[in-house]
Amino acid sequence: MLAALTSPNNTTQALDLRARSYLHANCSMCHQPGGPGRGPEDFRFTTPAASMGAIGVEPTQTNFGVEGAKLIYPGRPDLSIVSIRTHMLETGRMPPLGRTVVDEAGVALLD
Repeated sequence: MLAALTSPNNTTQALDLRARSYLHANCSMCHQPGGPGRGPEDFRFTTPAASMGAIGVEPTQTNFGVEGAKLIYPGRPDLSIVSIRTHMLETGRMPPLGRTVVDEAGVALLD
């Protein structure tokens, strides 16, 4: 049986489960082994956090000029490339297609 994702709005669920569900639904279609996403990330919900290749990991594409940035820098969204990219609307935004606005609730959850 597959694990069920939780709604990002379901505050009865743990914050990490809600954030991981969001990453799975919005990022894992590209960011997983064999996927078209660049970099080491594996954002599938069933991947243990320690094996995601993102927490405390240096960016492999760009740091957007942010000194000391990590893909995910716990407690520091200002130094987290995942957060920076989800806040962007220009080239480099994530997800890269199909959006013209920032998902404010989603990025707040990740932050």
